[in-house]
Amino acid sequence: MKERSKQVLKSSAALLLVSSVALTGCSKSGTKDGGATTAPTTPAATVEASKAPALAPYTVSLRYPGTPQKDEQAVEEAINKILTKKINATIDLQPIDWGAWEDKLNLMFSSNEKADLVFTASWQNHGQYVHKGAFLALDDLLVKHGKDIQKSLDPAFLKGVQIDGKTYGIATNKEIASNTGILMRKDLVDKYKFDLTKVKSMADLEPIFNTIKENEKGVIPFYVMESIMPAQYFSDFDSAGDVTVPGVLLKSGTDTKFKDQFEFPGFVENIKLTYKWAQSGIINKDAATTKTTPEEMIKAGKAFAYVSGLKPGKDKEVEGNVKVPMLQLDITKPTTTTGDTTGSMLAISKTSKDPDRAMMVLNLLHSDKELLNLVVYGIEGTHYKKVSDNVIEDMNRDGYNPGNNWMIGNQFLNYLGKNEDPQKWEKFKAFNASAIKSPALGFLFNGESVKNEMAQITNINKQYFNAILTGSVNPDEIIPQYQEKLIKAGRDKVIAEKQKQFDEFLKNKK
Repeated sequence: MKERSKQVLKSSAALLLVSSVALTGCSKSGTKDGGATTAPTTPAATVEASKAPALAPYTVSLRYPGTPQKDEQAVEEAINKILTKKINATIDLQPIDWGAWEDKLNLMFSSNEKADLVFTASWQNHGQYVHKGAFLALDDLLVKHGKDIQKSLDPAFLKGVQIDGKTYGIATNKEIASNTGILMRKDLVDKYKFDLTKVKSMADLEPIFNTIKENEKGVIPFYVMESIMPAQYFSDFDSAGDVTVPGVLLKSGTDTKFKDQFEFPGFVENIKLTYKWAQSGIINKDAATTKTTPEEMIKAGKAFAYVSGLKPGKDKEVEGNVKVPMLQLDITKPTTTTGDTTGSMLAISKTSKDPDRAMMVLNLLHSDKELLNLVVYGIEGTHYKKVSDNVIEDMNRDGYNPGNNWMIGNQFLNYLGKNEDPQKWEKFKAFNASAIKSPALGFLFNGESVKNEMAQITNINKQYFNAILTGSVNPDEIIPQYQEKLIKAGRDKVIAEKQKQFDEFLKNKK
């Protein structure tokens, strides 16, 4: 069944828009689901382990962006020993390559394919999926089967993910703040003795990148791709949803008026700097189109640095994937936005045949340490070995290294790598506490009333946004064209609607 499911996903390269989503229940046959074509038999009350045999067998699919792993089946079998005993369920891990994630997610929804737990995030159009009916409201399920989730999550996560007062995703328990900086290969930082204390802005990185360009042939100094665009990362913008939707305010400021992002001079200057770097060879030429991640390029020895949202110990987390020492350079101050509280979630698809069981699995991912670490690190003695109760080191990560630890469950239950700071989780808490709260924290824009304008803007963004933000086109020539098209498509109407909703939000908040 699992191979059939993945083959269905692989069979289409067509881009299916979210607006075409029409969700009705459908079943996927096969023994892993126990032939689940009948209605769920899960009782309404929370199920305890002793009552698990009363439940019919059910397979919960877990879909998230990432590379399929060689030892995935063996990991599933280990996970299923726990799930079968506790809730008479099994799991079907379904990672989907990052480059194909959005298209295949849209295909899944439009074809009404059975799905259960699905990764979602504000930066992955979560709000649009919700308003198209792709995900179930989880509030009742959370009360019935999510007691451990409610115990573990900061109230800011539980409240911050809500849309129109309802919960459509359960946040990963991790940092609720972010800042921006650079992740770099430590060996090259040491080799050239870079003085990182002098770097206070994006522009200050240029001498470092020029040194790499001139001396390290075959190494891209600053790797950029369509989802990792430096000017956007350094912008300090809160867009209250999708970053491509017009209307932003400064998350570290106090102004509550949304403006077009191109009205901020610093943003435009960083776009021009990106273009300059692309022209000079600091940035890769295929930045607007490549699907290869910076981690893959660094692991292959073909890149030096990339921009990233940061948190305590991010460099050590990345080391586990790229297999070379990394160093992070924090440049901006930590802030908290709705996007941070909704930056990594698991939702339950409207096509799930047993939402109760899906929520039970989700609850266990927030409370069962053994289960969670199987999902994110694999099998002890095969993929890693324990150095102490909570510290591990790699053995055979080539067999299972999904890099999904920030996507799933309660990250505070994750084992620490041998290279990581023993005080990592304490530093997470301090990092969260130090963050500046955005004026729009808790607000998420609903574009349903301007969906026609949004559809036009989406099409225009496909032509211009990535090209401009990756430095692939001359901003002096292209930004005026882009802005003219946006205005004609209804940019100002969208911003006005966003402001109207935000003003109402502030009024009710008071």
